[in-house]
Amino acid sequence: MSEELVIRIGGETGVDVAPDLWGLFFEDINTSLDGGLNAELVRNGDFEFTPLDHPEWGPLTAWTVEGAGSVALRHEDPIHPNNRTYVRAVGPVRLVNEGWDGVGVEQGRSHVLSLCAWRVFGEGSLRASVLGGGAELADAALEVPPGGWNELTVSLRGRVDGRGVLAIEIPEGLTVELDAISLRPAGPDGASLTFRPDLVEALAELRPSFVRFPGGCVAHGLGLANMYTWKPTIGPRHEREQIPNLWGYHQSRQIGYFEFFELCELLGATPMPILAAGVCCQNTRGGPKAIPAADMPAYVQDVLDLVEFADGPADSAWGSVRAGMGHPEPFGLRYLGIGNEDAITDDFRERYAQLEDAVRAAHPELTVIGTVGPAPFGRDWEDGWAFARERGVSIVDEHAYRTPRWFHQNVDRYAEYARDEPGVYFGEYAARTNTVRSALAEAAFMIGMERNSDVVRLASYAPLLARVGGTQWEPDLIYFDADRVLPSASYYVQQLFSQERGERLVAASVEGAEPVSVVLPESGSVRIASPGAEFELSDLALDGVPLEPVRTAADGAIVTFGDIRPSAAALAFTAVRRAGDKGLAVQLGGEALESRLELLIPNWTGLETVVNRYDDGIGNDDDGPTPWRSVVTGEPIRVRVELEGPHVRVWIDEVLQHDYAQDLRPEHRVVVGAAVRGAGDQTEHVVRIVNATGTPRAARLVLPDGARCAGHATVLAGAGPDEGASFTASPVLPVEVAVAADGSLDLPPWSLAVAVIGSR
Repeated sequence: MSEELVIRIGGETGVDVAPDLWGLFFEDINTSLDGGLNAELVRNGDFEFTPLDHPEWGPLTAWTVEGAGSVALRHEDPIHPNNRTYVRAVGPVRLVNEGWDGVGVEQGRSHVLSLCAWRVFGEGSLRASVLGGGAELADAALEVPPGGWNELTVSLRGRVDGRGVLAIEIPEGLTVELDAISLRPAGPDGASLTFRPDLVEALAELRPSFVRFPGGCVAHGLGLANMYTWKPTIGPRHEREQIPNLWGYHQSRQIGYFEFFELCELLGATPMPILAAGVCCQNTRGGPKAIPAADMPAYVQDVLDLVEFADGPADSAWGSVRAGMGHPEPFGLRYLGIGNEDAITDDFRERYAQLEDAVRAAHPELTVIGTVGPAPFGRDWEDGWAFARERGVSIVDEHAYRTPRWFHQNVDRYAEYARDEPGVYFGEYAARTNTVRSALAEAAFMIGMERNSDVVRLASYAPLLARVGGTQWEPDLIYFDADRVLPSASYYVQQLFSQERGERLVAASVEGAEPVSVVLPESGSVRIASPGAEFELSDLALDGVPLEPVRTAADGAIVTFGDIRPSAAALAFTAVRRAGDKGLAVQLGGEALESRLELLIPNWTGLETVVNRYDDGIGNDDDGPTPWRSVVTGEPIRVRVELEGPHVRVWIDEVLQHDYAQDLRPEHRVVVGAAVRGAGDQTEHVVRIVNATGTPRAARLVLPDGARCAGHATVLAGAGPDEGASFTASPVLPVEVAVAADGSLDLPPWSLAVAVIGSR
């Protein structure tokens, strides 16, 4: 039976909706650029893969050699110092490239093949073909002229739709050197495409106000040598510096800064470059490293040169470079980010200040975005905010990968922020899974951000793209494979917010909905596992009762010690690792979808401990990570855990490692926000309603002075909270319904509705 909600829309609050609020964050993670957004069909066409990218990779990764001839790697006379490796092929031989899950061609469509070739001796033509299903899907011949490196281009027209391999055949009697082999679909004008069209279409449907790039952690890199600097990413593709990707693969940088700017223009979005703050990622082995002080002036100048490259006059030093690449007009840069999730160290503070001071002095028209660490709380967040206040930073970048419960508990987070302090860019967030539950939790929080547009100026979900079979992080907004685009439920949430935007906030209240209480479970158990290691556990006691010693197994099998009350329990044991290289996971509380705590000794870094909390089967760090000495095989570790109400205490070797209270604030599962756009007879109200409960609701929208509410609503609903998964398409799609003149609107369980109603 439906329960009625009365949603009362009031007058304007005097706060404008931030015009750039909803945008995109692109980072090359999950094979999202090469093999994804990059339209390139050839994998490793420059023969530049190395074990630094991935331990088992090398220059011939993705290539096979067929025939009686030979193929050898060469370095003596490269086409460019940044592209050192090429191959010498002695015919008869065939070089075959597998692409990403095959090389696909379309019937009747031209595909532009380009390569660099040097005819060493002999005569004959190269033959290029796409082979699949025992047939030639497309083919063309290429003549190699004498006289050093020559760039050759030819069109391959698809005979049928198909997927196979690209084969380059060298006939008997011809010896040729090859590099920079590329195959791209052609656009309507016959030129090769830069971006994969179906992915661009999916991004365009989000109507982003801005695009942040190139990262994320990719921007500041693992080590100074891996830092993403912009100048080596522009110019001819075969001259660009290729680097290992922080996420464990190769970056050809065929898509560099110029192409990122082009993508922003293609999407009608403001570019938002994010630059390293002179410090590499803190997860670098040995910790974060800073650019030496003597090198900082040159790095600062690189940042100023980027601004000139983006927006300088076509006759300026770097503006002329942009113009020479085919874009004399400026790209319209308004935002510039400095830093990403940095540890707030003295090195960071010094280098950030140099960069921000230089940008402020040279380009006061730009808004500089700072950073406040990787989490929405903790030491770096606190220190980052203190530093931002001290410097008067315009906007800081907050990140939050949290559980759905956290998002529902924190809907009003930004209502508590001071209005005379830096604004917020909520630059990376996701509610941990691709379920409907997570998508609606994000929607509820997004309403909270929009309601506080005088604090939150910008927001972007992350990560954006993920290739099925090449993913390092979940969840993601859009999955794809060679042929399909698979938007998630979260994608449609983002779409509903970005496609229907208000201009000015109005008051909105809801009657008939109460927050959902968060309580500790009444019962549970203690369980220990050690996947990847074997431990001997002795001196065991549960609630003061001694237990027999046990040995855990490396296969991750769970050992259960007994039942507890999660609000009043005590556990103690001594652990000694006897085999393997991993640690212990101690679970206290319920199982499956029930609430529980999980103590990791250590966490993934090997040098910290953390207490996670799981609700609805979805987990998050609840306290920590806290530095620790790590596990040493053969050395005992004494562990004590005490639970008292929400209070959690953990001692390791008699040192208090964790001491905190669990968050039991209620969850806001029914959330409403409203704004208006237009004026006079053209005024429209945009009303957003999240019903993240299992109960259908009969909503009634009430406008001021009894105005008619006729209009329409787009509703995202039709699946249970735990439906939806990574690598699959969304289980829910938006459906448009009518809003009656009296404001009545049915809200299904587990739904988001965005209503557009007139006031006259």
